[in-house]
Amino acid sequence: MDQYDLSFIIIVNNKCPLYKLGDEFRLSGRSLSLMGKSTCMTLMDDIRLMLALYNNAEKRKSGEDDFIQLFNCNGKKTGCDGVIRLRCQREKRLDAASIAKREREYAAVAKELKHFPIFRKLSETQIKDIVSYFRFKQFAQNQIILNKNDPGVKLYIILSGNVEVLGDFGMSIASLVRGDVFGEMSLLTGNPVSSTVRAVEKSRIMYVNGNYFRVILNRFPVLQMYFAQLLVERLAKSNNERARQFSSGMAGSLTEITPAELIQTLNTTQKTGVLHLNLSRGNARVSVREGEIVKVLYGSLAGEPAFFAVLKEDSGSFKFEPGLSNSEMNAEKIGDFMYLLMEGLNRIDEDEVKTDSA
Repeated sequence: MDQYDLSFIIIVNNKCPLYKLGDEFRLSGRSLSLMGKSTCMTLMDDIRLMLALYNNAEKRKSGEDDFIQLFNCNGKKTGCDGVIRLRCQREKRLDAASIAKREREYAAVAKELKHFPIFRKLSETQIKDIVSYFRFKQFAQNQIILNKNDPGVKLYIILSGNVEVLGDFGMSIASLVRGDVFGEMSLLTGNPVSSTVRAVEKSRIMYVNGNYFRVILNRFPVLQMYFAQLLVERLAKSNNERARQFSSGMAGSLTEITPAELIQTLNTTQKTGVLHLNLSRGNARVSVREGEIVKVLYGSLAGEPAFFAVLKEDSGSFKFEPGLSNSEMNAEKIGDFMYLLMEGLNRIDEDEVKTDSA
C-alpha cells in the first residue's frame, strides 16, 4: 500500500499574528514540521481534526491520489483576531529507489548551481541541501510569472532562458538571465510584488516557498549578505533604468496613470519635450520646458481651457518625446504650474459634485 505525507499550505491570511501567506507545514508519519515557526495550539487542534477527516476519507476512497481539502483555522473562536485558510494536500512518499534517484538529481543540479552568483560561497554539499527545498517549472514565452501587487510568496532562480521585469506602463526596466534571482524583495519586506515579471522566451526556473526561504536564510548566513547586497544593487539599477527610459521617451495608457499624475511627474523631473495624448475627443499635445507648461492643444481648444479639458480625461494613451522646437523653447509658460494643476483638479471635483446632484 502506498504511503503519503501531507502538506498544509496557507492560501489566505487575514491578520494572523504568527504565520504568513504561503507558509507551509509538513506532516510525515507522526511528525509535523512547522519549519521554525511558533506553535499555535488552535492550529494544531485544527490540523488534528483535519487528520481525522483525512483518515475517514482514506477509508472511503482508498487508493485515490488526489486528496485535497480546504479549511479555515478556528482562531476567532479562541479569541484571536486572525484567520487563515489552508489547503491540505497529500504527496506520495518516495520509496528507497526514488529517493536515491532524487538525490542523484539534486547532486547534478548542485554541481551546475555552484557557478551561480548566489551560491558561489557555498559548497556543493550545502547547495545540494538547499536545492532539496526547491521545485522546478517551465514557463512558456510571454508567460507571466509574477503579477504586480500579488502577495510575494516565492523566490525564483533562473536556470535557463530570459525574463523581463516590467515597470509602469508595461515598459521593460530590467532583463534577467540564467543565474539571476527575483521575488526576493517582497519576501524580505513583506510588501506585495512591485513589478510584473514575464518570460521573454521559454525559461526553466526553480522556486522555493517563502517559509523555506526563511529557513534557508537562517541556516546559511552568507546568503543574508548576498541578498542585502543584491537589494542595494537592484534598486540602483532600476532607478537608473527608469531615468534613462524617461529621458529617451515613454508611452503608456491612462488607465495606469491619470493625466494629472503624468503631467506632475514631468514637472517634478523638470522634463523638456512634448506629451502626445490620444483622448476621447481626439489628439492632444502638451509642451513642457523644464517641467513648465508652455503650450497645450486639444481639439479646438488651446492654452488653459485645453489643459483643463485634458486633466478631465480618464482613458486613452500617451507618448512623451523629449525636445521642443525653437519657438516653444522661447515661449512664455501659459501659467504657474501649481495654479494650473490645482485649478484643473478643482474643476474635476466640481463636475463630480454636479453629476452626483443630478
